[in-house]
Amino acid sequence: MKGTIHERSFRAAVSMLGAASLISAALASGCGGASAPAASAKAPARPAQASPEGQGARGASVEQREQREQREAQRAWCVYLEALYERATEQAKGWPKFEQCTQMTTMASPKMLRATSECSLAALRRFEGDPFTAAYAEEVSRCGSEAMTATTLPRADLAPYMAVLCGRLAGCGDLDYDTCRQSLEDGLGPQLERAIGAMNSRGRHEVRACFGKLACGGDLGPQISACLEPIMDDLLWLPG
Repeated sequence: MKGTIHERSFRAAVSMLGAASLISAALASGCGGASAPAASAKAPARPAQASPEGQGARGASVEQREQREQREAQRAWCVYLEALYERATEQAKGWPKFEQCTQMTTMASPKMLRATSECSLAALRRFEGDPFTAAYAEEVSRCGSEAMTATTLPRADLAPYMAVLCGRLAGCGDLDYDTCRQSLEDGLGPQLERAIGAMNSRGRHEVRACFGKLACGGDLGPQISACLEPIMDDLLWLPG
């Protein structure tokens, strides 16, 4: 393809988005089976959060740092897309949508986004010939998979999400809280750790909020997938 570049070509070259869909599919299949018997035990009360002096200032500082890291990681992704554009169109003077790209925000954590960008750019520079091929798509898919593995959420950091999810199910009477925690952590823990670990704070906030609004009754797997899929699909920005 020469002269212009289309969204379909971009999507072929950055096919790691398929990895996000695979995770969602794994979640759906992993918890779509029969539910554990409901029990009457209630979710344990959660301790009130402390409000030390200066917490607001520290929170603002952390938010500013996260925003800076997010912008820098997004720019790294745009540098990769620009290189891809130049390869595809044989242009040497940049990509017309570069500045637009740098202004976009996604749900990817800065670490995950930067790792994917740098690995994809290195793969592009090594790759000879047309990058819009299955062989190059496989290379970029590997980059995305490795980036998600590197940003996997520690098991201890999964606890707040399990608390919201199982608190909701226990409140519905669908599952005993402790049974829910053990069952989901054993069955879906690795997938959730990988998916949530790839998200930034905005994406994680939306996941927790969605977990707290699950419908009572019905299949749990599709509902969890429905919470994750929109965010996983928004990990990377692609030009229209």
